[in-house]
Amino acid sequence: MATGIRNPEASPKRPKSERSHRLTVSYLGTGFSGLQIQPGKRTVQGELEKALQQIWGYRISAQPSGRTDTGVHALAQIVSFDAPPKYSSSVLIRALNHNLPPDVRISNARLMPRPFHARFDAKGKTYEYHVFNHPVADPFLLDRALHMPRPLDIPAMRKAARLLVGRHDFASFTSNPGYERETTVRTIRRLSIIPRGPLLVFTVSADGFLYRMVRNIMGALLKVGRGRLEHAGFKQAFNARSRSAAPETAPAHGLYLKRVQYAKPPRRKKK
Repeated sequence: MATGIRNPEASPKRPKSERSHRLTVSYLGTGFSGLQIQPGKRTVQGELEKALQQIWGYRISAQPSGRTDTGVHALAQIVSFDAPPKYSSSVLIRALNHNLPPDVRISNARLMPRPFHARFDAKGKTYEYHVFNHPVADPFLLDRALHMPRPLDIPAMRKAARLLVGRHDFASFTSNPGYERETTVRTIRRLSIIPRGPLLVFTVSADGFLYRMVRNIMGALLKVGRGRLEHAGFKQAFNARSRSAAPETAPAHGLYLKRVQYAKPPRRKKK
């Protein structure tokens, strides 16, 4: 399956004039057919590459930290690209935002001191999933949070969530196990559920995520919250290591990529 993310080993040697650039990108996923470029469809990567071409005058490949599906949002997606330095960071941010549609914004731009790849250098990610738990839907959250009109059992969901924290095989929570070329084992570092009034914010941090892993976990947790899946049943579905044993996938529009983690650069030794 094509990923739209190039293999750096297969790339030609970079001209000496090129440097690695790092962008922090936010976008509202509602109007996009996902992040990855697809022929004839509006995508975040496609819009970014059009904006870069307007500035540099030739096609530049924008490499994200990972894909997001149709309808998924990002608070701080990281994108890298290689190009000769052209502007200061502040001027580049203004130039890119001028050439981008209003549902995509660049909040930070950095010229990296060494070769950098947004995907291959990533050490972990954090996602949020927003659920509006109120009898009446909020029209201002129509495409930005999942509406659940009936009360959810937060303690039961938290109890189930604790089973997932740590290093486990998450085969039950990937929608395409054949795509995971190496392993379905991942380490969840944090999985919290925080009420903000009627808005429930689920936050999950891990060293990596399988295809639709967060949305599949959310589908299972929400079924527990609705009282339609007991704790023992949740545990059994998780331990089955089979997607067919777990509940349905939660909708995309409640999901946000919040943060991408990278290794901290080594400190310079004082002379």
